Amino acid sequence: MKKSFQASAISDQRARKLTLDRLRQHPHAPKWRAQGEDRVQADDLAWLDSFSRQLTRSRKGWGPGKPSESVLEWIEKARVTTPYHRARIPSHVRLPEDWHDLPTMTREDVALHPEHMVPDDADLKRMLVYRTAGTTGHAILVPHHARAVASYQPMMEHVLRRYGIRPRFTAQSVACFLICSQRQTVTWAATLSYWKGAGFAKVNLNPSEWPTKESPQKYISELAPQFLTGDPFSYSDLLRLEVPVRPSAMFTTAVAMRPGLKRRLVEQFACPIIDWFSLIETGPIGYACPQGDAYHIMPHDIHVEVLDENEHPVPPGVRGEITVTGGRNPCLPLIRYRTRDWGTLDFTPCSCGDPMPRIIGLEGRTPMNFRTADGSLVNSADLSRILREFPLVQHEFRQKADLTCEITIRPITSVAVDEEQIRTALQKALGNLPIELRQDPELGNELHTGKVISYQSELMVND
Repeated sequence: MKKSFQASAISDQRARKLTLDRLRQHPHAPKWRAQGEDRVQADDLAWLDSFSRQLTRSRKGWGPGKPSESVLEWIEKARVTTPYHRARIPSHVRLPEDWHDLPTMTREDVALHPEHMVPDDADLKRMLVYRTAGTTGHAILVPHHARAVASYQPMMEHVLRRYGIRPRFTAQSVACFLICSQRQTVTWAATLSYWKGAGFAKVNLNPSEWPTKESPQKYISELAPQFLTGDPFSYSDLLRLEVPVRPSAMFTTAVAMRPGLKRRLVEQFACPIIDWFSLIETGPIGYACPQGDAYHIMPHDIHVEVLDENEHPVPPGVRGEITVTGGRNPCLPLIRYRTRDWGTLDFTPCSCGDPMPRIIGLEGRTPMNFRTADGSLVNSADLSRILREFPLVQHEFRQKADLTCEITIRPITSVAVDEEQIRTALQKALGNLPIELRQDPELGNELHTGKVISYQSELMVND
């Protein structure tokens, strides 16, 4: 038996290496900008199996009010071990009685002091640092744990099953491609331990990233990923390229997708388009109900509430800012994190059978495209990639109808920024268009949440 087990393990390792070689060394493979691996360990696999079972067993309806006992335990630990929460939550605050007295967190808090967000007892050797894509706002650094990152996989499986799709993962198969379309982004290929060593790749459709003009079509179709993830901008490019691939589903990330684009994707790829409400900071929050225009809360280990601009909870059916507590990332304990997304909560039973509450009327953040001097398009994520290299808290960028641009920046306190260097870097991406730049150290302060609209355009280039 022992020899048989060892032989099986060796066989799986060989299969994973062959799959990885196939992804990386395919004659039409794109340029790889990084060497990626999931860093999942043996004890993580046991945890992930347990988490997957709980996704089904712990799904139950709940009403407005205080968090569950497990989320309260998460808070009690975080307020002791995390410098940020120790400083913000007074010792006299009792839970759950004083729940609504807990202060909220914002994106600015994470941007300014990420080191204060990490608990004292966090295992730094397991930490991964992710940078938000910056499609809709200023990119920030977010500390993560490898186990928390891998938890996306059982959640995606659960959602696929809700849509009647049961993927079969093996070390010989390719599970998923993350499709991007940017001037520049990190790309890599890897195998995923939880999905039995199945392949994964993040690819960029930018023509400069591929050996030949036909390479994106050949690579994606020949590797045949079982499903895709991406944003509306990248999926629009995938349509334009007419890639002959038949995924079982396409996840679209938490930015608004126009109905016309969704219809075209369904016609072209003949599969469900699954809206996926997720932030780098929080992980997955919700998924689109298969039977309606709403998002069911996805994981069982978060508490979602809707707040007004004064941090007060609003009644069910009243619009407010979606705010998240809990999760499974031990490197970033979130307590009442304001997402900058808006909607209402519905606790009534849903005909689809999922008992979890629904977010109605989600106002996701819309990705923005801009015109260059020669008329080509630039994704807002490309501008964020430029701006994240400067010591900024946040920014507001606007393109006018005459193509000229203006940007307001809020530098990190007491740090000087080179305005001309910022302007030059942006002009390089936008074809030397005129850019008016100004600094505002109070940008966002007039708003209770610090929320600003990072990207705006007077041009209709997003249809």
